[in-house]
Amino acid sequence: MNRLLAFAVMLSVAVFLTGCHSDEKQAAKIHEAVKESAEFEQHFVANQLELYEARKKAQLVYMDLIDLDIHDEDVIHEKIEEANTYTEKQQKLLEEAKENFQKAYEKSVKMEKNIKRIQDEHQKNQASKLLTIMNKRKELMDAFFEDYHENLALQKSFYQHLADGKLSIETLDEQVDEMNKRSQEMGEIMQEFNQYTKQYVEVEKGYYEMNQRKA
Repeated sequence: MNRLLAFAVMLSVAVFLTGCHSDEKQAAKIHEAVKESAEFEQHFVANQLELYEARKKAQLVYMDLIDLDIHDEDVIHEKIEEANTYTEKQQKLLEEAKENFQKAYEKSVKMEKNIKRIQDEHQKNQASKLLTIMNKRKELMDAFFEDYHENLALQKSFYQHLADGKLSIETLDEQVDEMNKRSQEMGEIMQEFNQYTKQYVEVEKGYYEMNQRKA
């Protein structure tokens, strides 16, 4: 009986050690997924910075444009062409940002299968938060990209109608108001996105610390 009990204890210890080793293995794979995701996130951040600069220059062109006299037709058309150039640049950068974030997301969600294999419940719950936060960030960025695309479409329409002289001042003002509304929504989305990014970093750090303590 005592020998049977001793065997049972040894077996349970072996299972425990195997579980610990398995969780370390999952942590390593999760770390690799996060690392691969971070590489694309760096490209995404670079795209965002370039977008900011292009948008800022486009705004300066717009401010110059509205200060012009309506009779300065040559200068107006020159500014419209310049504005269209920045619109096209933003469209290109936006597509690059969207592609890089999608790749970052796809690399990140690979960790889901590893999370399911974690045996320690505290570690599993902590790692699951990474996935939850990443999904929320994806949802926000999808909304951001949609708003940005619509805003660029409005800009293009605005400058086209301005060049053709087909819109009244009242209609132009309405389009400007709509563009400003979209821009405000985009700013609010990015603020929330950045908050979730900070949470992601904190949760990731907490998960690895838990795993190290268990090791």
